[in-house]
Amino acid sequence: MSERICHFSFNVLDWHFVADREIPSHAWQLDEMAFLQDAKQWPVSPPKLDFLPPLKRRRLSESARLFFSACWELTPNAPHFPVVYASLNSEMNRSFALWQSLLTEGDISPTSFSLSVHNALIGQWSEMRQVKQECTAIAAQDNLEMALLEAYLMLNDGAEKVLVVVVETPLKQEYDVVPMSRPPFAYALALVVERGEQFGLTLHPQSAVENSEYFAMDSTLIWMKQQALNSRHWQTPSSRYGQWLWQKN
Repeated sequence: MSERICHFSFNVLDWHFVADREIPSHAWQLDEMAFLQDAKQWPVSPPKLDFLPPLKRRRLSESARLFFSACWELTPNAPHFPVVYASLNSEMNRSFALWQSLLTEGDISPTSFSLSVHNALIGQWSEMRQVKQECTAIAAQDNLEMALLEAYLMLNDGAEKVLVVVVETPLKQEYDVVPMSRPPFAYALALVVERGEQFGLTLHPQSAVENSEYFAMDSTLIWMKQQALNSRHWQTPSSRYGQWLWQKN
């Protein structure tokens, strides 16, 4: 398969995954459809964030709490880590609540509005952890791969390590929006990456991909599943171009 759009590689030094519910250890062994069906029954268990003072915890949204929980222990030297934050839905629930407030009350909370923008979460992280390096917020259907590509470019520009964080929170069911990407639960995956050859990512156009698959999970949940299975090769969908081919060396 010679045709490809791009290829890059990197090492994952460490990673941490958190969710808003208790995921049984056997769940990642299930096929995708069984995983998504069983996820509805798992007990809800939001992260506690005991490492933050109560006043600071109260200001964090669900997405922000997941972000902090996934990243805190990975980054004892947080001020020196450039950050790439990726989320497709981001603070969508807060934005919908703001619209409702505007329609019913004719006014909105300035604080809530300021925290509804896409890069607000990474701004909170930068402020609390005193991050002095570049922080980037992106949104794409293939969030994990595009965030890793952004991190790869930062590494090529001289960064020694980059913190990559993907956070997704489902849009509440009361908001009847179709089509809308709704992950089965809220989660955050944080990875510390550096230059290397541990993982290779290649983007191919759809016509060049053999054995094209249907994907019920998003790229991040597929990545988690493949780590549990200790897979060496797998595919994930690209929102515009075709499919990503993963290789773990």
